Amino acid sequence: MKVNIVARHFDISEKTRGYIQDEIDHRLSPMYDRIVNCKMIVEKIKKDYIAEVILNVPGETLKAKETTEDLTKSVDFVVKKILTQLTKHKTKWKRPIDPDKQFVESSEME
Repeated sequence: MKVNIVARHFDISEKTRGYIQDEIDHRLSPMYDRIVNCKMIVEKIKKDYIAEVILNVPGETLKAKETTEDLTKSVDFVVKKILTQLTKHKTKWKRPIDPDKQFVESSEME
């Protein structure tokens, strides 16, 4: 999966870009194969690094944001957060349909 990586207020090295790409590829892609688009925004404000992931999946857009003093920690934490949201999204759409439940028509018209 292609990850769109955007760096704000600083330049990131190719090694860091590779690390971000590997984190997404190895942790998110095997979890859910219907990911449409992934965007990672990393930003530096004073001494803090902010990592934000925007993940488009069918029917929903998932977002997570994390701030720490280390860029790799921010990336790790934000990937963990988005993985939790992705797991919740995946189980929400895979719930079995109850065959015993039937629709009840309302006979009262007001």
